[in-house]
Amino acid sequence: MADFAVIKEKVSIEQAAEALGLPLQKSGSQFRAPCPACGTGGPRALAITPAKGLAYCFSAGVGGDLLFLWGHVRKCSLADAGEQIADTFRIGNSGTRRPVNSERVNQSTVPDVPQAPTSGFQPLDYLEAEHPAVSAAGFNPEETAALGIGYANKGILRGTVAVPIRDEHGTLLGYIGVTEAKCPSKGFLNRNVVPLKRPA
Repeated sequence: MADFAVIKEKVSIEQAAEALGLPLQKSGSQFRAPCPACGTGGPRALAITPAKGLAYCFSAGVGGDLLFLWGHVRKCSLADAGEQIADTFRIGNSGTRRPVNSERVNQSTVPDVPQAPTSGFQPLDYLEAEHPAVSAAGFNPEETAALGIGYANKGILRGTVAVPIRDEHGTLLGYIGVTEAKCPSKGFLNRNVVPLKRPA
């Protein structure tokens, strides 16, 4: 069985994306690419942030590390993704990072996994994770892509930073629009502090 820790140490998420044949386009600190697994969302459906080692699929509304990315694109489990990455980059064999032809993996042996539901609320694929309004609202622009947060330049949330709301299973329920994030003034806090009394 592949050692996930060794894989993450020897292979970057950018290298994994290139081995998968994703047509990466530079976008600030990220790379964007279409998602061949979902087939929807356009050329920016996948957001890959090398500095964080994270990827996020706006079409499916899911994200994770390079094992997630490989498993999502190849439609296989994380365990199979680890084995395929180790084989592709010869980890545990030659100990080098020489990628081999990823097309030689037998696709017929890759099991099908359930796809994201087509019904319900769909992710907004036009959100801009690196828009200045995202930082102004108090969010870290390097992590917003993985969370699905971004500035909406159109739609009902136009002019706000859209924050996804999910249930305990990760299902997207909708978005809330944030215009700014400010703490109340000290005077406001002092006027509203109610001292606690111990029961007699």
